[in-house]
Amino acid sequence: METFNGYIIMKQYASGSKSDGYAAYLYVAPNKVFKLYRAEELAIADSFFNAFHLKYVTVSGMFHQRIRSIKVDAIELGNDPFLSSNNEQDTNSNEEV
Repeated sequence: METFNGYIIMKQYASGSKSDGYAAYLYVAPNKVFKLYRAEELAIADSFFNAFHLKYVTVSGMFHQRIRSIKVDAIELGNDPFLSSNNEQDTNSNEEV
């Protein structure tokens, strides 16, 4: 099992077709984007990922190189590296006043 940190983004998939829905992607870096799915769940109909949309997370699962997808075993919310540094600066500036 591997772990990946990044942002989960729900993107529309197959718009206008019978397979229309939303699929979850993990954005690790600009050139590292992986589709997420869970075992025995149809990826475009799985509402499990909706709660994590636009959140920084740690995903544990098995990476499949050929299809550039991750079979998700667990997801944990993480500390967003961009927001954490700003919050610490805001806290420090408030304490000085």
